[in-house]
Amino acid sequence: MKTITHQYVKPEDMNHHGSLYANTLTDWMMRSAFFGVVEVLGRQDHVVMVGMNDFHFIQPVLLGAILEIRYELAKAGRSSLTIAVEARDKFDADKVYATCQITFVNTDEDGKSAPHGITMV
Repeated sequence: MKTITHQYVKPEDMNHHGSLYANTLTDWMMRSAFFGVVEVLGRQDHVVMVGMNDFHFIQPVLLGAILEIRYELAKAGRSSLTIAVEARDKFDADKVYATCQITFVNTDEDGKSAPHGITMV
């Protein structure tokens, strides 16, 4: 997996249980998947998110943690690309906080699915 971004967990990111709010982590991972698909395609236009699968919160993220968010191309269809994303502790790579897979579809100028030309090796 390739590191795409880092996030610092601040007090305003915390929930009433004293851990990172799930919606905040979900948002960070969705954005990271978008950054990943942009790197794979080499452009940001004509690509839309169509689904999120297998989102797993593995352990709580505590205040002050620095997350390293990584991605890799998990699947390439004719017009779709699925990006696997994981959030790990920056200083303890064995500590995985969350994983998911997010699927994007390449579109033409009219918003209809179109081949992207990406193949997996």
